[in-house]
Amino acid sequence: MPIALTHLAEKVFARMVNEQPDAFLSLCGLTDEADADFVHAARELAACEVRFEPFGGRSFDGASRVDVVVRLRRDRAVPFELKLGSTRLNKARINDEWLAACQPSHNDRRWKGNVMAILDRRFPVPVREELIVKVKSELLTLTRRWFVIARRQTLDAWATSPPGFGEHVHQIAFDDVVQSFGGQNAFNRMVREMLDFDFYSEWFDEELKHI
Repeated sequence: MPIALTHLAEKVFARMVNEQPDAFLSLCGLTDEADADFVHAARELAACEVRFEPFGGRSFDGASRVDVVVRLRRDRAVPFELKLGSTRLNKARINDEWLAACQPSHNDRRWKGNVMAILDRRFPVPVREELIVKVKSELLTLTRRWFVIARRQTLDAWATSPPGFGEHVHQIAFDDVVQSFGGQNAFNRMVREMLDFDFYSEWFDEELKHI
C-alpha cells in the first residue's frame, strides 16, 4: 500500500517552506511581516508538532501541539494547521469538535481543547496574553493570524458550507503550496529525498537503542 500524504503531511509541508521560504511567504501574504534578513539567514523557518507554553495561568494538554509553525522573525512565528484528508472535514465536525471552546480541566490547572480552538482564542473568558510556543529552547510568540492548509476540494466545500472560523483564520490550498514550491517534479524530487534512508536501521536499530 502506498504511503499516504497524511502520514507525512507536517514534515512534507515544513520541508517545502524551508527550501523555498520566499515563495511560501509570498503565497501566504506574509512577506511584509517577515524580517527578510532573518528569513534568509535562518537554517530552518518551519518546525513541526510544536507545544504551547502555559497561557492564562494554565498549561495545555500534552497532545495540544501546532502542526507547523513558521518563523517570521527571531521571536515571532505564524501557526499552520494541516487538514489534508478527504473525509470527515465537514462544517458540523469542525464547529462541534475542533472549534468547541476550550475549558479548564485537571482541577483548573490545564486547558482542554482542540488546537484550532486554541489558535482561534476560544476561551470562556478573554485572556490578555499572547500564545507562546517553544521550538527547541527558543520561545516564539504566535501571530494572531493563523492558517488552515487543506486540499482544494475541501476549501471548495467550505466555501459552500463555511465552518465557523473566526476572522483571523486564513485558508490556503495545499495544491497552491505545491505549485509555489515548483510543481509536480519538484514535489516528487523532494519527497523521494525525504524517503531515501535506511528504513531498517532507522526503524529497528535506532529504536532498539532506547529499549
